[in-house]
Amino acid sequence: MSSWSGLAFVVASAVTGSAVTLAASAFYDLYFQRSYAFDIMPPDLSPGSRYMYTRAQNNDKAERAITTCSVLSALDAGRADPVVGREDEIDRVVCILCRRTKNCAALVGAAGVGKTAIVEGLAQRIAAGNVPDALAGARILELDMGAVVAGTCWRGMFEERLKDAIKHVEEAGGKVILFIDELHMIVGAGDKGGPMDAANILKPALARGRIRCVGATTCEEYHRYIQTDAALERRFQKVVVEEPSVQGTITILKGLKQRYQEHHGLKIQDDALVAAAQLAARYITGRQFPDKAIDLIDEACSTAKVHFDKQKVENNIISSIFAPKELTVGPDHVAQVVSRCTRIPLTTLGQDEKEKLVHLAEKLHERVIGQDEAVNLVAQAVLRSRVGFGQSSRPIGSFLFLGPLGVGKTELAKALAERIFDNEKTLIRFDMSEYAESGSLSHLIGGPRSYEEDGQLTEKVKRSPYSVVLFDQVDKADPSIFKVFIQLLDDGTLTDGKGHVVDFKNTIIIMTSTLGAEHLTTRMGIENTVKAGRGLLMGQVLKRLKPELIDRLSEVVIFEPLSHDELKEILKIQMKDVIATVANKGVSLFINDAAQDVILSESYHLVSGARPMRRWVEKNVTTVLSNMLVNGEACEGSTISIDAADVNRGLRYHVLKKQGSTDP
Repeated sequence: MSSWSGLAFVVASAVTGSAVTLAASAFYDLYFQRSYAFDIMPPDLSPGSRYMYTRAQNNDKAERAITTCSVLSALDAGRADPVVGREDEIDRVVCILCRRTKNCAALVGAAGVGKTAIVEGLAQRIAAGNVPDALAGARILELDMGAVVAGTCWRGMFEERLKDAIKHVEEAGGKVILFIDELHMIVGAGDKGGPMDAANILKPALARGRIRCVGATTCEEYHRYIQTDAALERRFQKVVVEEPSVQGTITILKGLKQRYQEHHGLKIQDDALVAAAQLAARYITGRQFPDKAIDLIDEACSTAKVHFDKQKVENNIISSIFAPKELTVGPDHVAQVVSRCTRIPLTTLGQDEKEKLVHLAEKLHERVIGQDEAVNLVAQAVLRSRVGFGQSSRPIGSFLFLGPLGVGKTELAKALAERIFDNEKTLIRFDMSEYAESGSLSHLIGGPRSYEEDGQLTEKVKRSPYSVVLFDQVDKADPSIFKVFIQLLDDGTLTDGKGHVVDFKNTIIIMTSTLGAEHLTTRMGIENTVKAGRGLLMGQVLKRLKPELIDRLSEVVIFEPLSHDELKEILKIQMKDVIATVANKGVSLFINDAAQDVILSESYHLVSGARPMRRWVEKNVTTVLSNMLVNGEACEGSTISIDAADVNRGLRYHVLKKQGSTDP
């Protein structure tokens, strides 16, 4: 590029032909731009070259003016949405801007609380004349740091562009207020290995009060970038912007209602505004008011309008007298948007959960056989929490399930997920034996900022905030993890490795362990023996798990070994699945009590509970049935009967074919 521009310059100096002059003019801009960047003045110039040099200088000034305009853009007070409920913050900003020195404000708050809206509210006040004389007639110009940095390939270009913008503001004599959104971006912006970044260029003007400035940034970025530079921090007066309450958000939504009705061409019910605030507070975590409630209303209106227009086209009701004159958005439209965003079924979003809670224990017993005490303890704890007697800052419920293998601990967790959140897939399971080594905590919550790996636990709960989190065999985890669990159970939140807070208030936490299970006797024993066994079990648990962790749980639930009758009920449930699978092939299956007793006697194991029974059925029943279906021994219309064999305590299969049926 440099050789071409230099060649053009030489040719333009030596030749006077018009064609060559035109060719040279196509290259002058690049040449003189580079000459300016390196502070190199051209040598002795011919008259034609002097003309081109003067033209380049004039164009450079024009380009600077254009650049300044593109870097600074005015906030249009007329197009901004009404600002409601931020009078105190706007008053505070006005007071800061009217100071003689250090007249710069930094709006600090979480993303979505309305920091930019406060600046728009200030612009509206200025336009209405409701400000002190010092700010009367002032304009608010936004500094676009991206536009300042863009295209600054040579040293000095960035500094010159930013200084032009500062000069433009200074020459306005206090009638221009500079607004810097994402204030933290000025730290390091334009730094090409030297100290002159945007922050250091702005400091002199900010300190002497030559320009009025308002910046906006998040709390995290303020602490990370602004607060670490004491010289920069003292030039800004911090204004903390808090998240509004639910009632305050409803007031804000009512102020914005007319704008959204006009934009979407429909009517919004006040009940929809209330529903948006309440549902956002309960179901949308990790975001702030009023932003998340405004988004709900906006998307509910958009969804309703698109669906309505689609129906008009499909049903051709544009000119029909039955077509509604005005589309209305109500609470149901908002609930549909929440359901789609959070993947929570609409039935769960209903305000009345009485029926679900009243019959919770009964529904859990449909999947969990026996364990009456365990099921009732869990149901009662969830009931207390959902009614409001539990602490709102904690998870819905937190439980430690203790007992032998195969007695229903994991099954109860699955049943809870299905009943409370309407989907068994909302169960998030962690095998804590995989987190036994020191340093395993980083796998759960993520490593430090320098690591790219996200936490397995925190990321899954971010994606599915309404879930049952199962920590299986928790006693095998590294002890450092227990400290994090204490925070989780106490505050209902976890901070991941990158500093992001993850909300666990809408989860159910379940930990399982087989510690001390050998001390549990069957319920055929003496009552005192059972109590002694429980005492020994808890003593062993407390040696491994911290007492402060146990104290923060909703319940410690002990699962007893299953009796013969309960195992038989579990077998019936398992055989229902086998019967349903065979029925899909057009074959009927029957199994009598004698055959079930054979299965129980062959598969029962005191330590493993019901788990060996499923494996025995798969190996000795479903395998035989599969062979019979494949080799044609049992075909569509056949009936298979299973009973006990006379010898070796095995099973016997009888196949009765339907009359007229033939083998395939």
